[in-house]
Amino acid sequence: MEYVDRYLMNKLRDLLIDGVLMTLPLAAAAYLVHKVVLLLVTLLKPAAHLLPPGHWFGVAAIDMAALVLLTLALLGMGVFSRSKAGRHVAETLERLVLSKVPGYLMVKAIAADFSSGEHDEGLRPALVSFDDNQVLGFMVEKDDATDRVTVFLPGSPSPAGGNVVVVPSARVQLLDASLGLSRRAMKQRGLGLLQLTMVPAPISRSASEPL
Repeated sequence: MEYVDRYLMNKLRDLLIDGVLMTLPLAAAAYLVHKVVLLLVTLLKPAAHLLPPGHWFGVAAIDMAALVLLTLALLGMGVFSRSKAGRHVAETLERLVLSKVPGYLMVKAIAADFSSGEHDEGLRPALVSFDDNQVLGFMVEKDDATDRVTVFLPGSPSPAGGNVVVVPSARVQLLDASLGLSRRAMKQRGLGLLQLTMVPAPISRSASEPL
C-alpha cells in the first residue's frame, strides 16, 4: 500500500511539473501577443475613424484590425523564414538569443508537432540499421570523403526532439516517403511505419549510392 501511495504521489508530482513547464512558455507567448496587439491598437488609433463602427463577435473594429495586421505580419515572417536569408537570420537569432530564453525550445517543439515539416528540405526520411533492428531517422548530410552520414533520430511521440548519430552510409537506407508522413508515424508511436518502409526495391536505395 505504501508503495502504491508513493507511486501515485510521484506520478502526480511529475504531471504537475509537466503542466507547469508547458503552461509557462505558452502563457508568456500569450502575454507577448496581447502586448503586441495593444501596441498595434495604439498605432491604429489615428485611423480609427476609417474603420466601421460596432463590434464583431464582441471584438471592436480596431482590435480586429490589429489582429489582422498581426496575422499578416506573422505570415510575412513565415514566408521570409523559408528563404535562404531568412533561415540564416533565424539560425543566428536562435543560436545567440532564443536558445537562452527559458521555455523557447519547448514552445518550438510544440509548434513543430503542429507543423507538417515539409519545408525541412535538408532532411531525408531513412532507416538506420543497428545490431538487430532498424530505426526511423532523417538524413541530414553526407560526407563522400569518409562515406559517413549524419542522421537525426527523432523521439516518439514527439519527433521534435531526439538524438544525432554519425554512421557509415551503408547502414542508411533512404525511404520514398514524405517528411509529413514520417513525422505522423512517429507521433502515432510507429503506426503506419511498416507501410512507409515497404517500398519497391528499385525505389529504395542506400545512402551510399549517389543522390
